[in-house]
Amino acid sequence: LGMPWILVFYCGRGDRKTKRGKRFSHSYGNARPRNKKKGTGPARLYAPPAPPRKDQFEDGEIIAIEIDDDIME
Repeated sequence: LGMPWILVFYCGRGDRKTKRGKRFSHSYGNARPRNKKKGTGPARLYAPPAPPRKDQFEDGEIIAIEIDDDIME
């Protein structure tokens, strides 16, 4: 009867429906519009920078370390 049909989903340079495939085949469309302002999606909203995270191990405690010179001799 013949070879069974195998569905292959290829998503890379050979796929002309993706932006990478359009660049590879030098074509334009919805995934790669000629107008760069078109197809970019909605404008991003301004979000203030996140405050720095506090280190869970930092508690401000200072430990005095005494080094015994007799060990090094």
